[in-house]
Amino acid sequence: MANYPDWVLKHKAKGTYVNFQNGKYYLYAAHSERVPGTGKVRRVSDGYIGRVTEEDGLVPAKKKLAGPVRALEFGLSGAILALCPKIRAGLKREFRANADFVMAGGMLLFMHGEIRHAHYQASFMSERLPGLDMRKTPTEKQRTGMERVQRMVTDALAGYFGDALPCAVSLLPLARVVCMGDEKAAAETPASVADFIEQHNLQGFMEV
Repeated sequence: MANYPDWVLKHKAKGTYVNFQNGKYYLYAAHSERVPGTGKVRRVSDGYIGRVTEEDGLVPAKKKLAGPVRALEFGLSGAILALCPKIRAGLKREFRANADFVMAGGMLLFMHGEIRHAHYQASFMSERLPGLDMRKTPTEKQRTGMERVQRMVTDALAGYFGDALPCAVSLLPLARVVCMGDEKAAAETPASVADFIEQHNLQGFMEV
């Protein structure tokens, strides 16, 4: 074994190895495999863990982004779905398989005054109410249902926010979530939005 400093060796756990290159120490994960047809064993690297320095210890490798990354509106659609569960439940009884299509249409009417597939795709409702094609022309009954949802959402949020409803409609869409494959994380929220969320006890609704 190479003669590494103690501050390097304390990070060298079982299943890892150190590579010294250009005056720097790099830590890798690894496992051993037997070489077929021989009695030899070889080390197989399982990936880079990070760089080890005397000052900072183990500096983890930066995670590389893999796959498409989407930044989605989360705050207002999340609040609607959290505050209006009875609306969605009622739609399931009336519209069955098309309930989420009607719910999403009503939410879009409330949020944007129109139904656009691009708005649906740019919102976290596309994760909570997945697989919808908002370009599809609704039936007369579905359109009436969407307009009813719009009114019911307006009433529900007015009851919760009171005079602060215009602020909710303005500020909450600025709370966003970042999606990368199956991974999701809340994006950094502007201070004014974070204050509004705390003031109105919305923290529980903001969980991704």
